[in-house]
Amino acid sequence: MTPAGQDAAPAAGGVGAAPPSAAGQWDVFISYAREDYIQAKDLHDALSACVTAHGGAPRIYLDVSRTSGTPLGADWQSFLEEALPRSRHVVALYSQTYFDKPVCQWELHEAYKLNPPEGGRLVPLLIDPGAAAKVPYIVNRINWIPTSRPHWIDEVRGAVGLLPAGTRTTLRFDTSVAEAVVGHTLAPVSVTGSVPEGTPPWPVDGTVTVSAEPAGAELTGTLTAPVVRNAAVFTDLAFRTATAEVRLVATAPGCEPASTAPFPVRAPEEPPSWDAADRPALAARGRPVFFPDGRALAVLDGRGLTVHTAGHEAASTAQLRDRPRLWARGRRCLAVADWSGRVVLADPDGQLRAVDLPARHGGRFNVPGALAFGPDDTLYIGLWGGTVWRLPLDGGTPERVLEHRAGVQVLAAESDGLLVGGLDGGLTRYTGGRAGAEHTLEPLLLAMARVRDFVLVVGEQRIHRLDPAGGRLLQVSQPVGAVTATLPGGELTAIVDAAGHGVCFDAELAVRVGFHTVPGARPVAAARDGWLLVLEYPDGSHALVREGRTTYVSRHPMTLSPDGLRAAVSDGERLLVVPPEELGGGPAEGKRA
Repeated sequence: MTPAGQDAAPAAGGVGAAPPSAAGQWDVFISYAREDYIQAKDLHDALSACVTAHGGAPRIYLDVSRTSGTPLGADWQSFLEEALPRSRHVVALYSQTYFDKPVCQWELHEAYKLNPPEGGRLVPLLIDPGAAAKVPYIVNRINWIPTSRPHWIDEVRGAVGLLPAGTRTTLRFDTSVAEAVVGHTLAPVSVTGSVPEGTPPWPVDGTVTVSAEPAGAELTGTLTAPVVRNAAVFTDLAFRTATAEVRLVATAPGCEPASTAPFPVRAPEEPPSWDAADRPALAARGRPVFFPDGRALAVLDGRGLTVHTAGHEAASTAQLRDRPRLWARGRRCLAVADWSGRVVLADPDGQLRAVDLPARHGGRFNVPGALAFGPDDTLYIGLWGGTVWRLPLDGGTPERVLEHRAGVQVLAAESDGLLVGGLDGGLTRYTGGRAGAEHTLEPLLLAMARVRDFVLVVGEQRIHRLDPAGGRLLQVSQPVGAVTATLPGGELTAIVDAAGHGVCFDAELAVRVGFHTVPGARPVAAARDGWLLVLEYPDGSHALVREGRTTYVSRHPMTLSPDGLRAAVSDGERLLVVPPEELGGGPAEGKRA
């Protein structure tokens, strides 16, 4: 029906561009004659008081309605022609005058064409018994609902899929939160919905969103979770800021929100047991890195690298010339390379050597692209310029092994040769200094490591697994977003994307552990098959992630021994060696997820 009661039929032909407000989906379109406006308005008001199956307010199209009809100034004909096919149901008010109106006949004809074979989209409502004789034959087979029945409005409501008001799903926190610590992941938080009897359950695509009040507490993690078996579970929530009182609030479309009781978010505290007299402590500040034996430590303080033996004695020191770029572990040794091309190689007994690798002839830059230890603990260094060097610990002269024209992004050393990933995204196998098999990977390669019988290469977009013996290459998409940081290891590899989503996976590319941290974090140490992980945040603080949950955050550097039995934690003045269990969260089981 037109706003002014005009009886002109819509013009034939195409429909003009609809205004933006007509582009949405309507739940019910009411088709009526102008003489029946009062009945149409009563129906509109009755249906508007209902809720959808999702619990939301329904959209009811009544052309003259200021809130849900044709907007003022809009082309009523174009708007109507757009609104009707976008409506889930069309309720036609059969009256004596309805079948005399060209516009009503057009609406009825269009609704009939849209009605599926099983019916349900066109819902006739007989408001005048005398109109039954005027119903066209083509729609006469579609059952109508007479308003003479005592509960006809309930029938209409059911036919168009609406529910009485007061049947909205009520959310509820099944998990209570007593307190939280800044940076620590909360225990899994579960939100369920109390669905009234006779009300359909949450849709399969339902979601729940959590937030914090006040917002200044800076809630982080995955804040929107899908509903699975009537529950949405949030596994990686954490707070960035301490606050005296905060509450979690859960919301979902069409549902009554819920909130927790208020609880405090406190700043982290250092364990009091650290002051025990028998606690191993090193009079050193800086970034600690364990040697492969899990006892000796290398500590980088500024540009100085000091080796501390298993007896916690400072044995030797070397100086870097620039910021460290790469670290690598061998069977016994440890290596670090800075941006200038200086490489420091050390063993746990304190023997070390520092070497400045020369640039290629005529080259100005000498940036190391990759470090890799061979089976005999000989260090190989690949430069962006393409030169690969061999450096033994015993003081021998660095040896130029080969030149890879595409430069070096990643490197792996085997007993019978080298695997070189170039800046062109290709992977080449060298034997005796000669290039052999080649594979095309992707432009940005981040890490490569030998894991059991395979070589794993982590790219920005994919994981590449090469079987060196058979030459077979398997490539799979990353389980997270574009990767920004990696930590390759002997049993597993940890990766993190720009949003802070990360996983640890094994040689079979099976994900062992998933976690969510702050954007820009990068993994610096891992143990126990990924169940223990240390992340460095962009502000320089470090976090211990246990079984996917952050259980300890320090403003200062921290690391783990490869076997996961020790953690080295700085308090700003010294380094303390403690069992990881003392950093909160209990022992990590190390079992497969």
